[in-house]
Amino acid sequence: MYNLSNYLLSVQSNWYVNQPLIKAIDETVPMIAKYKASSGTHTLEPTPVFKMCKRVFPDIYKVPLLRRQYCTMLCEEIELMKNSIAFVPNDDEDELRQIPEIVLKDHIPDLYRNMWFLVKTVINPILMSLYCRDNLDIASVQIANYSPKEKKKGAWHHDDSCDISVVIPLNTGKYEGGGTEFYNKGTLNPLPNGHALIFPSFNNLHRGLAVESGDRYLLVFWLVDKNRTLEIAKEVLA
Repeated sequence: MYNLSNYLLSVQSNWYVNQPLIKAIDETVPMIAKYKASSGTHTLEPTPVFKMCKRVFPDIYKVPLLRRQYCTMLCEEIELMKNSIAFVPNDDEDELRQIPEIVLKDHIPDLYRNMWFLVKTVINPILMSLYCRDNLDIASVQIANYSPKEKKKGAWHHDDSCDISVVIPLNTGKYEGGGTEFYNKGTLNPLPNGHALIFPSFNNLHRGLAVESGDRYLLVFWLVDKNRTLEIAKEVLA
């Protein structure tokens, strides 16, 4: 297990989240609670969080999520991690779709716990505002690395392990190339550091575009609603 050298990366607070977004979440949470209390009989009006999100393609959004300072600190930590943890492909995926990654739960539990806190307090209110559904459970959180040395670009794929994908660039401007292409929807250039790209995973075929030089680091969340998954499984097995 890797022990973080920078203690701030493991502190469970919202200091590292975009501050206007935190304010919007504080105003949004009561609206979500009221909507849930109505059991869907009332409409969830556009929340302050929803208004901060920008639609780039149908069902695909971007929003400033992490502070740039935090992204810089995390990139500095990644350089230290590389001395003891290797970026390795996920053997559960086919070779064409494997991206070298560090899975936080397996290798950096302190950082994983902090990301769990981020999902509960920040990311899920965003997802409720966009899609009116909870995705409180983590299938995986990983740091992915696109580079000419390891994996220059990705193949077309769905993120089959989750319902919602959240992809956050950490070092835009430190590499050449990159970006994301969505099938039959368009191409998106690399977002600014800390800006999250959010999309339903199961119906958005996509791929990472080629990195010509440097390392492109991404913080990737695969999120699910386990209760919904269990309900579907029970219906199938009934």
